[in-house]
Amino acid sequence: MTLEFTHAAIADLQSIRSYTLLAWGAEQEQIYLDSLWKKFGELLANPERWRKRNDLFTDCQIAAHAKHVILFRINGTELQIVRILHAAMDFPRHLADEE
Repeated sequence: MTLEFTHAAIADLQSIRSYTLLAWGAEQEQIYLDSLWKKFGELLANPERWRKRNDLFTDCQIAAHAKHVILFRINGTELQIVRILHAAMDFPRHLADEE
């Protein structure tokens, strides 16, 4: 299985990176990004483990990571990261275009 990111997920990563760098500095930015990549590896290793949320979009699964939630789906042989949202966000509002 391969890992794929939507354009929105890439933008989410860039936003997380920028915010963490500005608020907490370069060292914490690297620590947090490394931890996100470790979580992506966990998703790839056992994608069936994570909770399903079809109410958000078709085949949606979610995985919590620190203050963020990774929203993803299995698409054939790809694990597609759809969004990486802060846990306090209104998910449906940020997912309106994902179907």
